[in-house]
Amino acid sequence: MNQKVCIQRMFMSLIFSVMYLLSFAQTRQISGMVKDMSGEPVIAVNVSVKGTGNGSITDLDGKFTIPNVKEKDVLVVSYIGYLTQSVSVGKQTSFIITLKEDTQALDEVVVVGYGVQKKRDLSGAVSSVKSRDITAIPTTNALEALQGKVAGLDLTASSGKAGADLSFTIRGERSLKASNAPLILVDGIDYGTTLDINPSDIESIEVLKDASSTAIYGTRGANGIIIVTTKKGKAGKSKVSLNAFASINMISSYPSIMNGAEYAQLKREAYRDQTTNEYLPDEQVFTVAQELEYVREGVSTDYRDLMMSNGFNQNYELSITGGTEKTQHSISLGYRGENGLFKNDNYKRLNARVALDHKLLENLKIGTNITYTYKDQNTRRDPLNMCNKIVPLSKPYDENGEVVRFPAPGYNSQTNPLVDDVDGAVKDNTKATRFFGSLYANWNITKDLLFRTTLGVDVRNKRRGYYCSANSLDGEGKDSKSLKEHTIESGITWENVLTYSKILGEHDFQIMGGTSTIYKSKEYTLASGKGQTYGGNIYHNLASNTKEVMIDSYLNEEKLASFFGRVNYKFMDRYILTASLRADGSSLLADGHKWGYFPSVAVAWRMNEESFLKGFDELSNLKLRLSWGESGQSAIDPYQTVGLLGSSTYSFNNDLASGLYPKTMSNKNLTWETTSVFDLGVDFGFFNNRLSGSVDVYKSYTRNVLMNRKIPSTNGYTEVMENIGKTENFGIDVALNSVNIQKKNFTWTTDFTLSHNKEKIKELASGALRDEANSWFVGEAFQVFYDYKKIGIWQLDEADEAAKNGQKPGDIKIQDTDGNGEITPEDRVIYSKRPKVTFGINNSFTIHDFEFSFFIYSRLGQWIDYEFNRGYKPDGLENSSNVDYWTPENPTNNFPRPNRFYGFGKTRYSSTLKYEKGSFVKVRDVTLAYNIPSKVLASLGLGRARIYATAKNFFTFSSIDNYDPERGGGISFPMTKQLVFGVNLDF
Repeated sequence: MNQKVCIQRMFMSLIFSVMYLLSFAQTRQISGMVKDMSGEPVIAVNVSVKGTGNGSITDLDGKFTIPNVKEKDVLVVSYIGYLTQSVSVGKQTSFIITLKEDTQALDEVVVVGYGVQKKRDLSGAVSSVKSRDITAIPTTNALEALQGKVAGLDLTASSGKAGADLSFTIRGERSLKASNAPLILVDGIDYGTTLDINPSDIESIEVLKDASSTAIYGTRGANGIIIVTTKKGKAGKSKVSLNAFASINMISSYPSIMNGAEYAQLKREAYRDQTTNEYLPDEQVFTVAQELEYVREGVSTDYRDLMMSNGFNQNYELSITGGTEKTQHSISLGYRGENGLFKNDNYKRLNARVALDHKLLENLKIGTNITYTYKDQNTRRDPLNMCNKIVPLSKPYDENGEVVRFPAPGYNSQTNPLVDDVDGAVKDNTKATRFFGSLYANWNITKDLLFRTTLGVDVRNKRRGYYCSANSLDGEGKDSKSLKEHTIESGITWENVLTYSKILGEHDFQIMGGTSTIYKSKEYTLASGKGQTYGGNIYHNLASNTKEVMIDSYLNEEKLASFFGRVNYKFMDRYILTASLRADGSSLLADGHKWGYFPSVAVAWRMNEESFLKGFDELSNLKLRLSWGESGQSAIDPYQTVGLLGSSTYSFNNDLASGLYPKTMSNKNLTWETTSVFDLGVDFGFFNNRLSGSVDVYKSYTRNVLMNRKIPSTNGYTEVMENIGKTENFGIDVALNSVNIQKKNFTWTTDFTLSHNKEKIKELASGALRDEANSWFVGEAFQVFYDYKKIGIWQLDEADEAAKNGQKPGDIKIQDTDGNGEITPEDRVIYSKRPKVTFGINNSFTIHDFEFSFFIYSRLGQWIDYEFNRGYKPDGLENSSNVDYWTPENPTNNFPRPNRFYGFGKTRYSSTLKYEKGSFVKVRDVTLAYNIPSKVLASLGLGRARIYATAKNFFTFSSIDNYDPERGGGISFPMTKQLVFGVNLDF
């Protein structure tokens, strides 16, 4: 009996063991490596099990591991720029997979208006920047990553202020009165003209430059379009990513002012007898006893040093992506904190984003993308204006360490800028929230017919509170000031798009049609006053103000209804035609002028597909493009077509009374500004696209430019706004990309862009050739300086010649442009603020696990209004910019001699001193990074770890000493250089 039971137990154990082994054989772990055609491992390749959420991403050695795989499973291997492959598992447990490169390298999808296209099929001028390039450098504004990377996009930073925005245009300016800022769309919804979402949340940024690309957006497309596509979740194992960096911000460069001894000498020169060149005794120059004492003691205070210190930035971005075949998610959080160079100059931003996509039915997919942004910014009046001019012969603090309001003896108009740093003196705070989201549904009615509907909502709420005490700079020692502003902006967008796609033999066509409805509103409220009874309330008790109490408010609303359509046609995979039309109706314009129509057409020829070029193996791609289109902008604020009333106060019975008066003359004929653009381009690639690029030549014409026309005052008005101007632009965009070296452990790539744009005014109001008040001249660029040209300083041996012009040695010498022997207004010349050429060069190297890159950016041929030169004070009444001024012993040709009777503004031709050549070349970014090897990552449970250091804006080369000309001439809130340390982690 016992023997029988023992045999039964052994038999059952054997059965269970076999079942266990069989179950183990059904699912197993597999591993492998992914390589490119040259045998190099490829990083971040997606390897997934078809039809499941099971998968992996290759590591830095190109290796992957996937558990629980069955024999019947199929691996799907995908990577941008390579063909997607399917590999049957079978009985293999180890795989070596070689990616097959798309020989055209053009199957990459590019987002265009209301759809996507393969890059190879584009017929318009569109530049695309992908996520890997956006996050390659540490930045809090994703647009910064586009500087010098997109030909035709002119982007500059103009301030080192915490939270400062960027300035940018696409292919120059077109409008004289309206904004020239491009429209930014985030996931198809209008985001405005700034971008404040996490850079690591962005999948790609497309820049639409020609009218054939922008015409589909009608009245919103004249200035170009920037389309931002955010990341979505992907089926597979959840992926957690952390991008974090911190930086120390230092003044990149700043021109010097005079110290105490230098200022004292300037004042001596200003009091010097210009006939005998004899100096006056110091007692007659420094007539205030304490000032003379400070001169003899060598007192010197640089107020800038007392107010400025290094700033600090920190930025954290955390994201989680993943999902199943039916539902995918992408969730992210971001925080940005920035402390500027001055006290009370700081900025905080918090971003939260959720994107969900769900396959409701086999042919119906729905989704949402919601972003919440919170900003908290403290700002202040720029203190450098006062820092630069307050006399350095002064002591900012008294013996008790208290700030002295007027520290310079005898100069009671020069307020100590440190008064704003006293606790409770100034508070200027803005808090803003933004809810930006969209809902969509994609319905595949048939395999060829797709319907998409999208509802977008944008709600912005901004509150600003401002308070300054009577002792602050703004208080001027008289009254405190306080105010509160509240702005609510709302936008609703509803778009419906129907797309039909079909391939019939060698004919490939797509027809798209849609509608768009946009509603926007802006509600504004302001309350302000002076003389608050208790400063501790700052701006929270405005009713306690005793003087100049004011309330203001308004509500603006506008609507835009649109119909649009586009046809894409391709024959034999080489002849491409795109045509579109959009009709926009705006509430901003009067009846009879509300609707505008914006057509476009573009053709392209993929020449490398022709048989006569098949023998050129070195040629990978050659495509010619030709396009024309029109786009526009209303360029006016709400209610401009009707007469507006203004409010004013007047004296009535010895009291102040308020009343209304006609402010703006109505014009029922206002219509769209319309821009027509012709573009001729070529895309090319050689040696399997190791050398590729594009060249575009374009010309644009803008008509119906809005301008104010002068009218007789007998009408009750002095001017009226009309569509009467014309402008044009001509330019060239060049982009080159090369893989210079590609070895197993070493690669070197170079990206180069170059842009040239020339703006020109073609017609002004009433046929005038010039409008000097606005510096507009027919045949010239929009932004110019019109003034005399300084060619030097009159020297001692030129006294007789100088006297002919009523001048003396040491005065500014002006060019006689027309050569008639006299200096007249006709001798004035024009300087352009716009650069003739901009370019960017980026070089990237990988050496084993190390990365090194540097980016050079340049603007050439521009002039700037250099505010520092205007800080020269020849009369010695204020401190001066430290410049090379003329004296009999120093016969320079730079700045005129000091003269106590003439300040800068009264010095003859002093305005010519401010113009400087603003060309520059700068090393924008230098980055060194290290990717931790996969063996170490495995022990840490990480999929990727990259640590890096970046030096930003450390090297600038220009003809102006100690100044960064990128900012355009201003000297408030200096530009900064940053030393950044960061890490990128994937779990």
